[in-house]
Amino acid sequence: MVAPSPSPEQRPGVTADPTSRRRSTLILALIALAGFTYLAGLNVLPLTDPDEVFYAQTAREMLQHHSLLTPLMFGQPQFEKPPLTYWCLMASFSAFGVTPWAARLVPVLFGMLGVAATYFFGRRVLPERTAAIAALIQASCLVCLGQSIALLTDMVFTSLIVVSMWGFYLWFAQRRQRFLYLFAAAAALAVLAKGPVGIIAELLAVVAFLLVTKSREALRSFLLHPWWLVFLALAAPWYLYATLTYGRAFTWEFLIHDNWDRILRAEHTNFDNQYFYPAVLIVGLFPWTPLLAFLGAGWKKHRSIVTFLGMWFLAVYVIFAIAHSKLASYILPLFPAIAVLLALSLESLDGMRRRTVAAAALFMLFGAGMIAAPWLARGPLAAELRPLLLAVAAYGVVQLACGALVLMRRLAPVIALNAAGFLAIVLLGFLSVPAAATDGFTDAGTARIVAEQGLTGKTIVASKLYARGVNFHTGNPIAVMDTRANPFWSPHPVPVLWQDEQIRAFFDDKPKVLCVIRPGDVRRLDTLFAGARTQRVLSDQFDRMVVLSVKN
Repeated sequence: MVAPSPSPEQRPGVTADPTSRRRSTLILALIALAGFTYLAGLNVLPLTDPDEVFYAQTAREMLQHHSLLTPLMFGQPQFEKPPLTYWCLMASFSAFGVTPWAARLVPVLFGMLGVAATYFFGRRVLPERTAAIAALIQASCLVCLGQSIALLTDMVFTSLIVVSMWGFYLWFAQRRQRFLYLFAAAAALAVLAKGPVGIIAELLAVVAFLLVTKSREALRSFLLHPWWLVFLALAAPWYLYATLTYGRAFTWEFLIHDNWDRILRAEHTNFDNQYFYPAVLIVGLFPWTPLLAFLGAGWKKHRSIVTFLGMWFLAVYVIFAIAHSKLASYILPLFPAIAVLLALSLESLDGMRRRTVAAAALFMLFGAGMIAAPWLARGPLAAELRPLLLAVAAYGVVQLACGALVLMRRLAPVIALNAAGFLAIVLLGFLSVPAAATDGFTDAGTARIVAEQGLTGKTIVASKLYARGVNFHTGNPIAVMDTRANPFWSPHPVPVLWQDEQIRAFFDDKPKVLCVIRPGDVRRLDTLFAGARTQRVLSDQFDRMVVLSVKN
């Protein structure tokens, strides 16, 4: 095994070029701007359906019932995810209260951790500027930015994967044992954040890398190393507790249904195709997508780390591409790997004329589309977002400028303009969120309606998509209206009204019932209670209808 040679900036007695140092400082300033953007997005909207409120409500119930080890939902144990994210939320809620700001602070901090890991660990084996560019791409690409301000488990999981994988590679390159223990600790926490897929993906990537590079001695040392004890000491206790306490209720629900079944069955059937993840990669990497034209350039100089990053990318991609349940956030852990691979390809633009023309053309194509956006968008929402659409058009001009600069092989201004312009648009978007979005994407306004109608404590009828949010924001009991007896992927201890007789029996003895439902559900109520009840629409935004069903 040959360890990577240090970059000029890292060799003792060698001073980095002043221009290179200034460029690195600019990139770090842009990373700081990305961090500010994360923080600015914390309180843009109340917690949204169906997932943000799910994680927040689980953590809140765990706090209320002093249930440190058992996740709760609607007062009952639920095992969709392990407890690490809930523990972090409980700590944040205890310190800052149960607010959107406190809830989203968790993914924000982990998003920042992942970016910091890419930079600080990357610079140990790469030129500092390359590590900084990789961290900037990771911090500012659309999918990583979005997941850093959304209350999901994916950014917590991804950042721990980043720390763990860099821990392994630094052990491989430098043979310092502490890095392998870091690998083990971070991998164990990843398993506590999302499940066994954390260690499975990492082991697949690591073993494939060691086999491809013919590092038999390193493979033997890795597999027979006591890092396993650290991993098991951190990851195993909660799984043992849940298994011994809940038995099949845990093992079947979590290990079989929420993990194995997702491989065999699609929860979201529209995404179950082999085009979905390539599309996620192209869109999710924006605004850096045009620079993918350079991907692969310069990799021969960094064969070892490129092979490692390639195995990291492939392990995550293959595992989730095989599974029938697909979501954009599932492949989030491969974006830090591709960010470094892309940064390595951007070290020099010399001798890459065809790639340069392709990248410039993509920048100009994106720019033209953005410039046209204000004139192509239609409808009332487009009218409300007119200032933002005009700003997007201005960013389109920036994209055209980036295309011209790429043709001139001026990489530094391209990186600066591209990142600064995109982050500015995101910040402006946070300031331009229309009032209708609160009623269209959250159930926060339902609490006010409950108070106005004197329905505190009364059961609210909700479509499955809105049930968690209505309960979180109002505290009222929920009955779910659907066409199936079991509408949720995992069992929910709430009544389900799926047959017409059940709906009639529920509504008949109630003078008024508040409903948060979809248009098809409203039509169903109109048909069932024609002449007997009137459905008064109190709010109608983006198919989320708040309806008061009143007995005539």
